[in-house]
Amino acid sequence: MENTNKFAAKFKLLHQPSKPLVIPNIWDLSSLNAVASLNAGDDNDKPVKAIATASWAIADSMGLRDEDLTFKDNMAAIARLAPFVRAAGLPFSVDLQDGYGDRIEEAVASAVKLGAVGANIEDSIPSAGFDQGLEGSLYRLDVQVARLKSALEAATRSGCPDFVLNARCDVFCLRPAWGPSDPTALHEAVTRGRAYLEAGATTVFFWGGRGRGLTRSEVEHLVQELDGRVAVKLDEQAGALGSAELGELGVARISVGPGLYRKAMQAIREWTQNILSGGSMAT
Repeated sequence: MENTNKFAAKFKLLHQPSKPLVIPNIWDLSSLNAVASLNAGDDNDKPVKAIATASWAIADSMGLRDEDLTFKDNMAAIARLAPFVRAAGLPFSVDLQDGYGDRIEEAVASAVKLGAVGANIEDSIPSAGFDQGLEGSLYRLDVQVARLKSALEAATRSGCPDFVLNARCDVFCLRPAWGPSDPTALHEAVTRGRAYLEAGATTVFFWGGRGRGLTRSEVEHLVQELDGRVAVKLDEQAGALGSAELGELGVARISVGPGLYRKAMQAIREWTQNILSGGSMAT
């Protein structure tokens, strides 16, 4: 596993506050090939630095809800993709949802064995949804800290001590949604963020759920309180912060979740509507 850990160490070094790693999230071999093709050519400055999966997109491509994507199905998707990501010379991070409850160590060990060098692990409970409040929708803080530590220990036992944990915090996703810059949400986010970093996470990943991106003031506060070790998802709403703006605010990592998948499906719908309405496939 030495080679895998070298990829992990390389991946970890890419997480630099104010110089964020922008990671495209893929769901199948076609999306991987499309993204990786951007690195074609002899130019030493390859724009794609790493690849990550998005469990929501993988699930939807299979006709499933994200919470119904099983451990087996997710691992099968990772197994299909990992050799091609490695062949492209890129670090591979995978979306492990909440680590599948009590199977979190098995999930991480399996992912490392398949070639992953990092993972997202969330603190929300899939079966609870986001409408059960702080105590019902999220793992208790001490429980989640213990889970994250066990995940990293499993990675180390599997030969990847530099495994990159992107600890997802879903505080801003709770419904009814927290208002912009809500002090209660921000306090809880910082408290959890600090605990996850102390547990060994490389970054803490915050997002606001679909339709609610983080505000500039929220990002500024999180970056300040967590020493820039913050990851965020690009929001798809009009007026949302772009990758350049987020870099200026000091974040260390940016992803898109299922955003590319949804954009691809939107393009298919629009082109299909065009040809069904008498149009052509010409650009």
